[in-house]
Amino acid sequence: MADALARSELFSIRRFARFGYIGLFVLVAYFTPLFEQYPLLQWLGIAGLVIVFFDAIICARRRWRVLREEMRSDEAEPN
Repeated sequence: MADALARSELFSIRRFARFGYIGLFVLVAYFTPLFEQYPLLQWLGIAGLVIVFFDAIICARRRWRVLREEMRSDEAEPN
């Protein structure tokens, strides 16, 4: 049970970090001239967005796998 709570807390921290990164990227892109002055910084930011995207996909697949296993175990246990 404690492992499940720690895993859930980790997912919420990762989710918060992803939203924070996306929000920071949008704020920098729209409200500062940093990306115009430093195109390399823009490409690094885009690379970070790609990493965030794939991390979200991996977490979603992992969560679906856990849910499927829980549903199968619930069906296997006759009450």
